[in-house]
Amino acid sequence: MSESPVSMNPSAKLPLSALPWLPRPPGKMRERLASLPAEPLAALMSLQALAQAAWGEADLRLLGRKVSSILKSAPANFAAEARKQGLVRIRILLLSASTASHLSDALIGTAMRFKFLLEVTIAEYEEPEPWLERNRSELKENPPDFVLVASDSRMLKLTSPLDDQAAATQMVEAAIARISRVAEVAAAATGRPVILQTLAGDPDAIQFNMDLGLPGSPRSLADEFNRRLVQRALGESRLVLDVGALASLVGHSAWSAGRYWYAAKYPFATSMIPLYADNVMRILAAQMGRSRRVLVLDLDNTIWGGIVGDDGIEGLALGSGSPLGEAHAALQRMALSLKERGIILCVSSKNDEAIALDAFRNHPEMILKEDDIVAFRVNWEDKAANIKTIADAIDLGLDSFVFLDDNPAERKRVRDALPAVAVPELPEDPSDWLSVFQAAGYFEQASFSKEDQLRAGFYKANALRAAQLERIGDHDEYLRSLGMTLSIAPFDSAGHKRIAQLISKSNQFNLTTRRYSEAEIAAMPSNPEIFTLQARLEDIFGDNGMISAVICRQSGRSWEVDTWIMSCRVLGRRVEETILQYLVEQARMRGMTEITGRYIPTAKNGLVRDHFERLGFVQTGSKDGETNWQLTIASYGEKNLPLKVALPRA
Repeated sequence: MSESPVSMNPSAKLPLSALPWLPRPPGKMRERLASLPAEPLAALMSLQALAQAAWGEADLRLLGRKVSSILKSAPANFAAEARKQGLVRIRILLLSASTASHLSDALIGTAMRFKFLLEVTIAEYEEPEPWLERNRSELKENPPDFVLVASDSRMLKLTSPLDDQAAATQMVEAAIARISRVAEVAAAATGRPVILQTLAGDPDAIQFNMDLGLPGSPRSLADEFNRRLVQRALGESRLVLDVGALASLVGHSAWSAGRYWYAAKYPFATSMIPLYADNVMRILAAQMGRSRRVLVLDLDNTIWGGIVGDDGIEGLALGSGSPLGEAHAALQRMALSLKERGIILCVSSKNDEAIALDAFRNHPEMILKEDDIVAFRVNWEDKAANIKTIADAIDLGLDSFVFLDDNPAERKRVRDALPAVAVPELPEDPSDWLSVFQAAGYFEQASFSKEDQLRAGFYKANALRAAQLERIGDHDEYLRSLGMTLSIAPFDSAGHKRIAQLISKSNQFNLTTRRYSEAEIAAMPSNPEIFTLQARLEDIFGDNGMISAVICRQSGRSWEVDTWIMSCRVLGRRVEETILQYLVEQARMRGMTEITGRYIPTAKNGLVRDHFERLGFVQTGSKDGETNWQLTIASYGEKNLPLKVALPRA
């Protein structure tokens, strides 16, 4: 094949601060705002679509102000109606010793990209602890959903004598202790997750090449502070916004333009606000279970250079020997790294399947292997239709998907047909793809567990189960053939991270969509009025991992199901019936007379609308789509279920 050269013209590239993975804005913001529908919910849905473009800071402010204006005048039942469309109200408290009020509208505008109706409270120019103490009662009564402690290198003023390791260590430890104290006070005052920021380098400081290894130098102090902050955050179950990495991504001088600091005490340049706001929202999205989980790859001119059906595997540009081939190999390595983080890899390509598989199996430079791909849809059908088929097959919502394709026409087709799927724009030069795609941060994670690394295997094993069901035919016989064991235990320290992750990511089989941090999960077993349950499922095809968690709160002689979540991978295996049977046994042993539950509808959890009814509960009330349910312990009849229950040893 004739290889198109890698471009050497950097002027054609958009800076990463301009969010080049997003489509360019469709016209002028003021004109688009003037043409919004009059009905509040319709207007917000239009704004949510508008927010998908790469607007600059000024336009994001306009968008944010319009969102706030609509929310202020919305009717009383508006939140419930918005939730049914996937729009979730979230409140964030931002604590900053420098100027921060200019960030509010842009944060609200950016939040619409993630379907968040954001309210922002900002405390600026003040030490956080006194502000939190002064507002403690209000924060307890009406807490934010997140607290962001926006530290800044200029305000923190890390200084130490040069080449004095002891003094430098003492300075960093004191700064970390102070930030940790602020986080502790914020968490105690609100009971909500706290986000800590790393530091961008101080642009005013003298910097020599040796400074990273020179104790007491500004660069060494900031680097050590960031390293210890992340360690402390992980140990205390805090979230981290890596501002230091953002500044490195765009260049420290561009990030911390001095004139903004000297004129208005802005911690970074206003042109960086869209990138900063997008990263804040990614963390909220990860904690709320809205990060992407599936990467769907095109083949020709995407994971390799050339058209395999025309050029043959020997004519593909892949691997060492050419700049283009190395660029495509780098993309494959990135995809494999994402798989190691728990991201599911799939393929949707217009191609001959046998020819495409031949490249996976026999090209010597292929990094991705056939076994790395969970779903392989290679045919001459529409790519959007193939992606929809993949979503149905692995039982994940389209809003979990990212589609990567070199062809602008195919990108537009998928974006138009499946607006829930993220479709990044790509530069013309494949050697620029990785920096843009990785800066987009589609797969942000609030935590990482061993089960993330095993996720692809879980979905592959499900394909084997589907084949077993097709072979046997009868569903009850199929369930018995699986030899399932459900291991049930209370929440424990070993499972805290995975439980918090499961609660944050589960949106479909989630009755109330209440979210809890790892620290809140860890505190539950010590509360005598809370009953907790975690469940793992194993069968002849392997370990499904932790697949369910239940939280019940006691009131008198009643248990209320506060949270019941389950992985959709195990639907149809009578797991929920087995869990209920165990709940009834435990409630009866503790003298309870009833179990109650509530279903709170969202745009995603219609799957469990009839959950309580199917389990034999009786509806006791409803309001704005929410329903209340009751099961009398004495009326429950034990069932013969195809699962063996394993309990922890006493």
